[in-house]
Amino acid sequence: MKISISALSIAYGLTPEALRYYEEKGLLSPVRAASSGFRSFTLEDVHRLGIIKSMQRQGFSLEEVRHIMTGCTQDELIALMDEKRAQMREQIALSRAIYDRLSAATDLLRDARGQTMQPRLCSGGAAYLLGFDSASKMWETVPKTPLLKALLDALPLTSYSTIAPLARLQGQEAALRSGICAPLEYLTAIRADFSQMAMSAGPRSVRVSFELSPPHRSTALPALAAAQSFMRERSLTPVSDGYTRQYAWFLGADGRKHQFEEWIIPVM
Repeated sequence: MKISISALSIAYGLTPEALRYYEEKGLLSPVRAASSGFRSFTLEDVHRLGIIKSMQRQGFSLEEVRHIMTGCTQDELIALMDEKRAQMREQIALSRAIYDRLSAATDLLRDARGQTMQPRLCSGGAAYLLGFDSASKMWETVPKTPLLKALLDALPLTSYSTIAPLARLQGQEAALRSGICAPLEYLTAIRADFSQMAMSAGPRSVRVSFELSPPHRSTALPALAAAQSFMRERSLTPVSDGYTRQYAWFLGADGRKHQFEEWIIPVM
């Protein structure tokens, strides 16, 4: 049985050039007609092409497929498959984390009208923080700080943050800081050395969402004050730095920028 290159390319959604490339790599062995030079393929070629496509969908590169199909031990194949499974686990973890992040942002944005500037007590709330005296200091540090570059690369699982030092939450004089927060629930999907970062965590947290407006801290400060008043009224004690997390950003039909964030302050 002979199958033309056009029929095979249509069946697998490949261009004739791609099939010729597979031939050059030794993955397919079409027969050339002596009179015309046209290629035709056998059922064995069809079977091999099905394997190629299947393996590519599983994450194998064409070079890896070529190695497997032209000379590979069983142990080598097992090692390659284990490597692909590990890569897929990372991809699944990343997709899961991004989905959870999107869900949290959707929920907060949906409830923004009723919850904005309304502090509430929640369970948990933990993140790793990397703080700087100012946003400009942070950006000056980027070229020489691999950790910072890794955190920025991990957006949206990390976010730019305003950090309220514990001393300030306890009523002392302490300036707000700028930095990056990496929520604890996303750490399995972020490749970074968290030993260089400060942990902010407690059994519970006071949270207050707010809409950020320029100049940025003009709206972050009233939201922080509302959280502090809420803590005093309920005798809640802050146990580590508070921080903001970004959730949603969009340009409204009126041309005004809308950005929603949330203060999270771990408490006892």
